[in-house]
Amino acid sequence: MVLAVKAGRIYTPSSLIRNGVVVLGDGRISYVGGDFNKAKDATILEFDDGICAPGFIDLHVHGGGGYDFADGSLEAFSGVCKHHIRGGTTSLLATILSSPIDHTFKVLETFRSIPNTIKDGAEVLGLHLEGPFLNPDMHGAHPVELLQTPSRELIEAFLNYADVIRRITIAPEVSGGIEAVKAFSSKNILVSIGHSNAPYEVVYEAYKTGLRHTTHLYNALGVSFKRGAYRVPGALESILALNGITAEIIADGRHVHPILIRLAVKAKGFRRLCLVTDAMRAAGMPDGVYKLGSNIYGSNAIVKDGISYTADMRFFASTTISMIDTVRLMRSIGYPMRAVLLMASTIPAKLLGISSRKGFLAPGFDGDLVVLDKEFKVLLVTVRGRVVYAENRDFIGLT
Repeated sequence: MVLAVKAGRIYTPSSLIRNGVVVLGDGRISYVGGDFNKAKDATILEFDDGICAPGFIDLHVHGGGGYDFADGSLEAFSGVCKHHIRGGTTSLLATILSSPIDHTFKVLETFRSIPNTIKDGAEVLGLHLEGPFLNPDMHGAHPVELLQTPSRELIEAFLNYADVIRRITIAPEVSGGIEAVKAFSSKNILVSIGHSNAPYEVVYEAYKTGLRHTTHLYNALGVSFKRGAYRVPGALESILALNGITAEIIADGRHVHPILIRLAVKAKGFRRLCLVTDAMRAAGMPDGVYKLGSNIYGSNAIVKDGISYTADMRFFASTTISMIDTVRLMRSIGYPMRAVLLMASTIPAKLLGISSRKGFLAPGFDGDLVVLDKEFKVLLVTVRGRVVYAENRDFIGLT
């Protein structure tokens, strides 16, 4: 079946097409434009006032719908992916919180047997290890007792899974950190700095050896400090100053003040920033107590009024948001739709090296798209040309 999505506005997002159509066939986009004759043999889904855009790509998400990727089961992976499809996420990196090493390897092994495309859910592009090579002084919601020093043996053990690990977060200042950055980046794994208190010279050395991205900019990152009477840049200022390091932002209206977002945009520009949820298993669930990370080994998090906190209520513990919430927040503080969509889809695809097939609406690209209404409510989501979520239930399963 060939599908055609008609919408009042189509963001490719390099251009805006008014009253256009996107044609999907064999899992890919075959046409984008204003010629409706291209859709004459298709099943047409009409959204006259809708906004059609590339599907969102979340590079940092732990869980949702009551599940966490660190649970390490097909049921958990499926549950998370089915939840986040409702927020417009068509593909993601399954992020694993710091866990016991043996358990982490079990999750890696299990992932090899899990299909990339979850039925009726977002596509899993690979794994993101957020830890265990983090600075204990900046551990945030990670259990400090589960953090590890990146020894050569441990690095080599992880690299046996270089086929599924697409990204890893490392604090380069820990013993062996620079060596870890070099080792993982040499295998084309995206290396991020995070949960770090590194000074400029360490950040720069890590950058020279392969550091390219930043985990949740502003959060769990050290700032400028004094050496004697001399003020020097910390991890945060170093990241903002080095053009070759990109960054992600948790745009939930709580983790980062809008003025700090504006500062990041001024320093980096839209093409070096992306939006992430950092969502945990309580996303889409009622208030209560939930495990952060593995149901077996994770620590407790308290969700109150939809906001997740550590057990002592002193710090945020991930989020309960979806990607559409980040888009809505960025629009509410004044950023143009095209720029926001770059940050939600195009730039994440570029960072993962898949921008030749995702993050853009153009012929030959994967049939991943989202349709929104004027209030940024998700109306339709397709993955590989198949409708996997729709407000109109009659559309579900069309392919």
